[in-house]
Amino acid sequence: MEQTGDDCDDPFLLLLRDRAIQSRKRQGIPFAQDSPTQDWPQRLAQPPSASEFGEIIEQHVPVLIDDCVRHRSQLAKWKDTSYVETCMGPDRSVVVAITPDGRADDIIEHPEHGNVVFALPLEVQISFSELLKRLSRQAQGQADTIAYLQSQNSNLSVQEYGDLSPLMRDLESHTDAGQLDTKESRRSDLSWATEAIGRAPEATNIWIGTSASRTSMHRDYYENLFTVIRGWKEFTVYPPAEGCFLCDDDEFPLYRYVYDTAPDGSTSAHLRLRKDDEDATTRWIPIDPTLPKHAKRNAPFVHRDLNMTSSQQLPSRRHASCTKYGYALPALKIRVHEGETLYLPSGWFHHVAQQQDVQVENIDGQGAVDRGLCLCINWWYEISDDMAIHLEETDLTVPT
Repeated sequence: MEQTGDDCDDPFLLLLRDRAIQSRKRQGIPFAQDSPTQDWPQRLAQPPSASEFGEIIEQHVPVLIDDCVRHRSQLAKWKDTSYVETCMGPDRSVVVAITPDGRADDIIEHPEHGNVVFALPLEVQISFSELLKRLSRQAQGQADTIAYLQSQNSNLSVQEYGDLSPLMRDLESHTDAGQLDTKESRRSDLSWATEAIGRAPEATNIWIGTSASRTSMHRDYYENLFTVIRGWKEFTVYPPAEGCFLCDDDEFPLYRYVYDTAPDGSTSAHLRLRKDDEDATTRWIPIDPTLPKHAKRNAPFVHRDLNMTSSQQLPSRRHASCTKYGYALPALKIRVHEGETLYLPSGWFHHVAQQQDVQVENIDGQGAVDRGLCLCINWWYEISDDMAIHLEETDLTVPT
């Protein structure tokens, strides 16, 4: 007979769920949100001092900060796609991630054999102008594949994946309040963050894409300061302590997208998945927190949704080792708009969606073309040994 209610739950996971509720209360994190524009997370009207940011890091809860790049005058020009293209010049190439659906570094059902695999993007080297053309086709819904500049390797300061140095120079060109823009004042980091953390950023990245790209749920062991220049990003997050509900127990075989080969031996524009390494696997979070728990992707990991009222409740089944996501508290959403910077603490789980802006230009021979972009920069700061220990201690499964 089908089980319903408390008799289908696991007592230990119910205890962990109660610990998660209490942990959110202590940290001022809401149980749930009606919308991503609620009064959480805290918002600062201006960048904090180094000592204030040190206290924010200790609290280890996301914060939205306004005007972190206001004095970097060149960045305002990035809102014009033609300027960005001219700044980069005609000859510079960059490495771009290509996928059929905008889901790079995510688990999918293999289209041929139906097994669940982890899919890495195809990486291609193309001119920056060609990237912008691809993104324009994406913005207008005319692309067969999805391109995203997402190399994540400090691509603004390291040229291994392309030469983005003109944009790095723009990032460095700024004036602090009341200070002239001199060679000595130019720096690419956020001075108050660097002073608080005591080291320079491990990576300084730029992200350029359209609404077609998404980032699946994961976490990074860096203090992340993420600034939106154009468009917006929406982070769907869970605190580090709640990873026990996110079902990252399984290893998935690694595959990579490659261009298919046509019957005549030529390379086609169609993508297919090829095993990246015969025995290579990776652990990954299989759930998508932006979908309902009963959605096809999430349903295998849910015995019932404890966040629903009894009147909403779906039929239940007894908890199994794979159904921990049913105990998870609601995910929280943080929308980051143009000019805003999100401090996302290390270890916070996050899924990221994005929306490009609209920028219609008249192009010779093409008429009105939308060259809208979602364009962001971020700084990753390495965490301290004390913070690494703190993240281990916040795990709900560690006895208190």
